[in-house]
Amino acid sequence: MNAPRLPLYLLILSLLLSACASAQPSPPESAAPTAPSLPLNTSPAPEGMLFIPEGEFQMGCDPTRNAGVGCPPDELPAHKLTLKAFFIDRFEVTNARYAECILAGGCRPPSVVSSETRAQYYDDPAFADFPVVNVSWKDADAYCQWAGKRLPTEAEWEKAARGAENAAFPWGNDEPSCILVNAYDPLSGQLCVGDTSAVGSYPDGASAYGAQDMAGNVWEWVSDWYSETYYAETPARDPQGPSGVLEKVLRGGGWASRALDLRSAGRSFDLTFHNGTDIGFRCAADYQP
Repeated sequence: MNAPRLPLYLLILSLLLSACASAQPSPPESAAPTAPSLPLNTSPAPEGMLFIPEGEFQMGCDPTRNAGVGCPPDELPAHKLTLKAFFIDRFEVTNARYAECILAGGCRPPSVVSSETRAQYYDDPAFADFPVVNVSWKDADAYCQWAGKRLPTEAEWEKAARGAENAAFPWGNDEPSCILVNAYDPLSGQLCVGDTSAVGSYPDGASAYGAQDMAGNVWEWVSDWYSETYYAETPARDPQGPSGVLEKVLRGGGWASRALDLRSAGRSFDLTFHNGTDIGFRCAADYQP
């Protein structure tokens, strides 16, 4: 793909973004959850990624561990799956990371540079470490390919969020709060931020594997087409999703989401060309023994 013709000021701002955040941030070691021990034959995870080991987990909604609400039909039945090992980004893709792809000619700019409450967001260095938003599924797919990665499957995303325990949320079964997630706070009845927060700002809400912001902050595109009935026919190993032409799956909830959408089993979907101020993504990669 040929590099887009960018105004000089945007090139300068993009370079500033890259300089401000050449690497995505990491939480203090004391706050980061302990990830499962890796098998001895694994290679180190690529920079900024986490290793998710091969094995079985339960995908879908468990009525007994579902934050006190009923299971939506498209999350049923709960089913056992076995996935091969893979890598997934620890953080959602940031403005700074996405700007690198634009400069290299692999991505197009977000549809608008603002966020929900900030007139300047994507092109403001102050938000370099915040998740890129206003990107469509096609934009997310293009970035992951440029980075030598891919979008995670829906099953991979849920395993990275859920871990080995069949808990309602990435952090466990406790009710969401502004200590755990950037979303709607049921205790105060208000939004925690009302917009995005810097990636990794809620280490106490990380998954057992150490993945940050798997709930809240921004909804995340995955590779699968959406089907309401797919869980009844999912292959038992490494499902790649159903066929489709219009709608791709979104997972994890965003900064305005309530508990129902923050659950690890929660599903949503949208058209491949749609974008919004609460939609972003992270990438995955194959593990090669």
